[in-house]
Amino acid sequence: MKQISLALFAVAALCIARADAASGSEGGQDRADFGIIEKIKAEGTERSKILETFDYLTTVIGPRLTNSPAHKRAVAWTQDQMKAMGLTGVRTESFEFGRGWTLNKLTIEMVEPRYMPLIGYTRGWAPSTPGRIVATPVWLPGLEEAAVKAQAGTLKGALLFTSPIQQYAIRADRPAASGDLKPPSPRPAGPPQLNAERMAILKAEGVAVTLEPNIGEHGTVFVTGRDMGPNAVTSIVLASEHYNLVARMLQQKIPVKLAVEVRSTFNDDDRNTQNVIGEIEGTDNAVKDEIVMVGAHLDSWHTATGATDNADGSATVLEAMRILKALNVRPRRTIRAALWAGEEQGLLGSRAYVARHLAGDKNKAARDKFSVYFNLDNGFPPISGFYMEGNEPARLIMAEWLKPFAALGAIMPSPGHIGATDHLSFLDVGVPGFQAVQEYITYDVRTHHTNVDFAERIEPAALKQAATVMAGVLYQAAMREATFPKPAPKPAKPAQ
Repeated sequence: MKQISLALFAVAALCIARADAASGSEGGQDRADFGIIEKIKAEGTERSKILETFDYLTTVIGPRLTNSPAHKRAVAWTQDQMKAMGLTGVRTESFEFGRGWTLNKLTIEMVEPRYMPLIGYTRGWAPSTPGRIVATPVWLPGLEEAAVKAQAGTLKGALLFTSPIQQYAIRADRPAASGDLKPPSPRPAGPPQLNAERMAILKAEGVAVTLEPNIGEHGTVFVTGRDMGPNAVTSIVLASEHYNLVARMLQQKIPVKLAVEVRSTFNDDDRNTQNVIGEIEGTDNAVKDEIVMVGAHLDSWHTATGATDNADGSATVLEAMRILKALNVRPRRTIRAALWAGEEQGLLGSRAYVARHLAGDKNKAARDKFSVYFNLDNGFPPISGFYMEGNEPARLIMAEWLKPFAALGAIMPSPGHIGATDHLSFLDVGVPGFQAVQEYITYDVRTHHTNVDFAERIEPAALKQAATVMAGVLYQAAMREATFPKPAPKPAKPAQ
């Protein structure tokens, strides 16, 4: 399907490529050298190093849960890559995050009335079980308060099934370039939330493990998690088919036993985590302290290698910067790259950066000089454009900037909005921030926060395209006469 998408981009691009690539006065090309644009395209497509970077993050390092040992390794390795390519100001910026966590072992099996290994994954920050537990599960579908109270005193060491039989599965990806313009189809009520209050009750009752279904099917398991602290109970998300099988057995009073063992380690020696920063310094003294920035989050979840979420984005950031350095580009403005930590826990890394450098009265001068931020997250390559957040002057500029890349499929500066990723941290303080428009075929249904987010989900040619387009956009933004158009001010909140 990815090959088909690339072919469709190319067909559309052949028509658009006939348009005059020379921009008007508001096109924003200004001092950009179109000879450099052609060199960027050649470097990015013919001499790319992105596959090596992507492979190292996914195959060698693997899952990169924030503040885990693997994430720390990724932070150190990406710094080394930035230094090796000649970026300046390479550094980490720390912020408080909390405990890291590593899953060391997980087994979940049905041992009666017949043997069957089950597909399941612990939520992040799940504590260890006290060894291997073999028991008949207790089923309290919905965790209704009355049902829990009725079982008071009987749940010590229990394997607790917390949800009804799962009827719903996500079966459709969002439409291409839809952003947040198309509301998602309504979902039926999902499994009960194991919030802090419910978890504390189950912990007090001595529940050993909670088990729940998920919104995937065909063995795809969507898993996230958070640190629940001292009240945490080991929580496992099962493939819905396997959850439903055991639940039906319990419903029909068929004798069934499961065996569960979890071993995990909490990394509590350093509660700080790090963003990774590097840059190509501007050469025009009049504007070199104006920042053009690109970012992606380095962290991932623990059930797969985080290929589409977000090793592809991190590799694209590094490769775009490598392309510009390999060509010895001399940008007017400083081009800065960031690899964020803690995105999956709430955009924490980008928010920490913005709070330190751009927010509040103390940072007004820096905020005024901040030109533009570009982000790579939702979906996976190729890049077909950017969500322009309703910023029409910026959309017109971006349409011109993408023209030299039309033959690569970058043709779609969407006017729309998209949420849930790091460009929002920049928009929140009134500076321009834009997320790349990328592919969604099989993303929502199969890879996003799942156990199958592996390197096979990414088309190598699409990964090269993304880095090439991003390098070209960064170059043109850095060479523009003026900073990028600011977003419209947010409407004032009504008085309470």
